[in-house]
Amino acid sequence: MEKQEFYKLLKTARIELEEEELNPIEKDIGDILNFFGKIEDVPLDADNMAFHSVDIPGKLRPDKEDGKDNIDNVFYNSESYRFYFLGPKI
Repeated sequence: MEKQEFYKLLKTARIELEEEELNPIEKDIGDILNFFGKIEDVPLDADNMAFHSVDIPGKLRPDKEDGKDNIDNVFYNSESYRFYFLGPKI
């Protein structure tokens, strides 16, 4: 990370650091960015992907429509104002 980018990041995040804190923080942020750079190198082939760490036996339930996503049911007994849904006051 270049110095200009580092100072821009500090300004954007509204972080003020003392002079002696700048170098360690800059090094830590650089290490984090390098780590994410290594993640980008991981191959994402379909053969290597795993959705579950263990096999799950059994069948999934069949998809069927239950009518809960009907727009009339969603806004039943609710208030609206100018096409906005009004939630409870907190």
